[in-house]
Amino acid sequence: MLNLDATEQAEVKAGDQVVITLPGNKTTPGTVSSVGTVATVPSNSGGSNNSAPTVEVDVTPTDPAATGSLDQAPVQVSITTAGVSAALVVPVAALLSLAGGGYAVETAGADGSRKLVAVTPGLFDDADGLVQVTDTTLLPGDRVVVAGS
Repeated sequence: MLNLDATEQAEVKAGDQVVITLPGNKTTPGTVSSVGTVATVPSNSGGSNNSAPTVEVDVTPTDPAATGSLDQAPVQVSITTAGVSAALVVPVAALLSLAGGGYAVETAGADGSRKLVAVTPGLFDDADGLVQVTDTTLLPGDRVVVAGS
């Protein structure tokens, strides 16, 4: 069982695929088995309650033996709520916000030239820091400039 921020409840459903990261950074796949319908505010022993409401989400490992003998150990769960096949992706850090609205990425040519290419962001992969880009002249293999590089 994990506590999911209640604002994300509508994004997660039974059957969604997950990756469970166990202590020691070992990972194992699983599936969301149920999503709670009642939001609760975690109790705070300090007297003030600044915690956001959460809902309970139950996750079932695909291979329960992969979790070993762990019982109530802290784990990280990444939930896949949507997917796209054959997507063109760039690092999120490569996105540039344009003054007139919209986004672009800066490409670097083999000759050292650089140019802005308009892109439309699609799905974000928070786990890997990537974003799908569509409606663009950007091609697979084009080199994009990442902020700070």
